Amino acid sequence: MTSFPYPGIIIAGPTACGKSGLALELAKRLFDYQKAVIINADSMQVYQELSIITARPSVEDCAVVPHHLYGVINAQQGGSAGWWKGQAEKIIQECQSHSIFPILVGGTGLYLRALTQGLSPIPAIDASVQQTANQLLQQYKRNFYDYVCQQDPLVKDRLKPKDYQRLQRALEVFLQTQKSIFTWHNESVPELPSFLFCFINPDRKELYQRIDQRFLEMMDQGALEEIQSLKNQDIPAKSPLLKAIGVQELFKFLEGSWDLKTAIQQAQQNSRRYAKRQITWFRHQIPKKLVIETPNIDTLWSQILSSA
Repeated sequence: MTSFPYPGIIIAGPTACGKSGLALELAKRLFDYQKAVIINADSMQVYQELSIITARPSVEDCAVVPHHLYGVINAQQGGSAGWWKGQAEKIIQECQSHSIFPILVGGTGLYLRALTQGLSPIPAIDASVQQTANQLLQQYKRNFYDYVCQQDPLVKDRLKPKDYQRLQRALEVFLQTQKSIFTWHNESVPELPSFLFCFINPDRKELYQRIDQRFLEMMDQGALEEIQSLKNQDIPAKSPLLKAIGVQELFKFLEGSWDLKTAIQQAQQNSRRYAKRQITWFRHQIPKKLVIETPNIDTLWSQILSSA
């Protein structure tokens, strides 16, 4: 075992940047695959229904190093940052008590921020308040952003005018608590301050090429059949799983709205756009992090030692 200067590491970055492979290499470098575990921090890979379209680690990789929180809930249940945080903390505590090194891997910024910076102690929102906020959204429609900003001025310039989901959430919190959601955010308690946060920030052109190629590989592996199976199930319309990139695009092909080429191109484009949003988020939302451009174990290792 090679000495590691941190009790754990978070490997984050955009989709298709090589996070999972780097985690396996790190486990080998540190422990020759012994006394290390990999913990999922991807909001779509927690679901059982989609293994191909969410690029879940292979059975072979999971046999080499224990993988946790992959495919552990179904679409009927639904996950959340709070739920994931609680599950991840339990696994990390178990690792610490048995001298096992935790490697967290994923690109869901909200999950990782919840773990490293804590969650805001926002009270549960009453169903009646949620209904009122939704009615106001329908009433004001295009002027909903202005309405929410009038109620909660802290929303202005922090949320986008067409981000109706987050705008409605902000309004719900304000109606329920008479406090801005951003005030609640400032009351969160930092956690895991000693974990190393590593952000992979690859060359954009190369990343986009990998994204396009990976989706084609997913199709070869049976992604269309996987989506057909999902379509045949009674999945709740609000299930986060239905937002996984590739789901709605291939649904449109199966429904006859698009041809297969169009569906694939749209999924690739949406994946590239998602990667761009991820990069922007990690750059600005995580203040203390180690940034590497390629998922290379030697590059990572040298920068880890120099940063310790």
